[in-house]
Amino acid sequence: MRILVVDDEKEIRELVRDVLIDDGYEVDEASDGKAAIDKAAAQRFDLVFCDVKMAPIDGFAVLREFRETQPQAEVILMTGHGSLEAALEAVREGAVDYICKPFEIDDVSAMARAALDRQRLKREPNEARAEAMHAGDEPEFSGLIGRSPAMIEILKTVGRIAPTNLPVLICGESGTGKEVIARTIHQNSLRATKPFIAVNCGALTETLLETELFGHVRGAFTGAQMPRRGLFEEADGGTLLLDEITETSPAFQVKLLRVLQENEVKRVGANIATRVNVRVIATTNRDPEKLVENGFFRQDLLYRLNVITLTLPPLRDRQSDIHLMIESFIKRYTQPGRSRVRVSAEALRVLENYRWPGNVRELRHTIQRLTVLNSGGVIRLEDIPPRLLEGDGSEEVTEIPIANGSSPMLATTRNGKMLTWAEVEQNYLHQVLRETHGNKKQAAEIMGIDRKTLSRMVDRYQINLDLLKGNS
Repeated sequence: MRILVVDDEKEIRELVRDVLIDDGYEVDEASDGKAAIDKAAAQRFDLVFCDVKMAPIDGFAVLREFRETQPQAEVILMTGHGSLEAALEAVREGAVDYICKPFEIDDVSAMARAALDRQRLKREPNEARAEAMHAGDEPEFSGLIGRSPAMIEILKTVGRIAPTNLPVLICGESGTGKEVIARTIHQNSLRATKPFIAVNCGALTETLLETELFGHVRGAFTGAQMPRRGLFEEADGGTLLLDEITETSPAFQVKLLRVLQENEVKRVGANIATRVNVRVIATTNRDPEKLVENGFFRQDLLYRLNVITLTLPPLRDRQSDIHLMIESFIKRYTQPGRSRVRVSAEALRVLENYRWPGNVRELRHTIQRLTVLNSGGVIRLEDIPPRLLEGDGSEEVTEIPIANGSSPMLATTRNGKMLTWAEVEQNYLHQVLRETHGNKKQAAEIMGIDRKTLSRMVDRYQINLDLLKGNS
């Protein structure tokens, strides 16, 4: 891997160069932005360590030049605390990571290794991992199952950001799988062998949360008989998940912001801070931007946390994934020695049309109960919990006259809102394929189209015919 180091401070430039050469990389250097751009025109680089504040051409101009002329090259920004906010913005525009001065030598080596691993993965796709994430073979990835466009984009983004050290903010309703996403990011990062620690910020008082995260010294408060390491120290080298971060108080947010800025934590009652190397992932089921507008969440803290933002769709917006998830959960919860149960077409229709206000968590618990308690080999309509049959979130079908000869057509609405034509078409296709148990010839005859058109529709809506075959 060929690396370019750009910094107008000779001591820093040579330090980074020497570290990388000792690690076995081929390294070139540039003393300012203009020299870096000239070198980019003459040779190809895989990775660039670039200072932000340089004259007359700064690090942002160097970043833009490489994004345009050498898009394969990854750019890591080197910045002081004063320009960190600008560096974070540059990360959003294409830099893969940033490193704050003064930095540890090991941080430079780790970032270079991460870049090398990312580029190796691009050249040698990890087919085993892709297959597991696609088919849901690994239980801990169950919440990531899906072929809907929304989930495909989520999976792509997770794959891109996992090897970096960037902080991530995961937004979404309760039960959408935010912690599953966070664990997946950790498991696919270079920190995978280090701790992954999660703490629910909304479940603890401000005082308890502070001691839980930062630790305390002996005598810091009544009952503090022994010193205790906080979760930031316990997660050193790994990942710390701050679940429901927007439930914290403004006073606590100030303390957390200092930890994120300085990469060091001071135990309650201590005078000396301890340096930590922790990747922070935060989650929330609320709109953080609105909380900032209303004064309930600090804008500067949000700016630190949402360098990368993932917004998970609710289950009701990824209806085409429900069948896949049901089959995966049945496989997961089928006890050893028992045959896997099937889902009847009528029961499946109810499960797919239900709104699932509890999202993936509610679906998982429902299928777990239906699987464990089933004794007939088939989950039928009478096995479905009554609350799912009472119309909570089920589609309201309204007859609306639409020109089609002399007969009206049925258009489907959900909670009074008309579905798009694509949604109507997808629902109709699902229904026909369920009734024909995935038989494309019969489905095409019912729909009045040829098999080639049907196949294109199946591909467009990413329907797994194998899951439909055999259901009765």
